[in-house]
Amino acid sequence: MNDEKAIVQITSGRTLIQGRAIEKGKTSQEYLDAVAVCELSDKDMRSLGLEKGDTILVESEFGKTIVRSKLDKNLPDGFAFMPCGPYFNSLIASDTQFSGMPSYKSVKASIRRANGKTIRSIEEMANPGKKVVR
Repeated sequence: MNDEKAIVQITSGRTLIQGRAIEKGKTSQEYLDAVAVCELSDKDMRSLGLEKGDTILVESEFGKTIVRSKLDKNLPDGFAFMPCGPYFNSLIASDTQFSGMPSYKSVKASIRRANGKTIRSIEEMANPGKKVVR
C-alpha cells in the first residue's frame, strides 16, 4: 500500500464533458462522473501508485474531498486540474477579499490514495449529516 502524498497546485475550469453532463442535472451520475475527478501528470500518478479511476483524498488548508484520479499527459509535474464544481469548491477559501467572489482558479493541495473511501454524492455534499434517500 502506498502512503505517499504529492503536493500540487490545482487549477480549475470548465470541460466539455461537464457541459454535456450538466444538461442531465447536477444530481445525475453523469455530472458526478464529470466533476468528481482530479487530473494528474504521469509522474505524479506513478509516484502515488495510482491507476486511472483510483479514489484519492485531495486536501487543502480550506477543506478536503474524495475524487477519482485521471491521467493528463499534458500536465506538468506538480500541477493538477479539477473541473469547476462542488468537489473543487470544497478546497477553496470562502474569503472574497471584498470582491464578493472567492478565488476559484487555483489552490495548493496534497493528494494521497483514499483506499476504501467512496466519493460523496452531490446530495450528500449539499446536506451534510443527513441521510440521503434515493
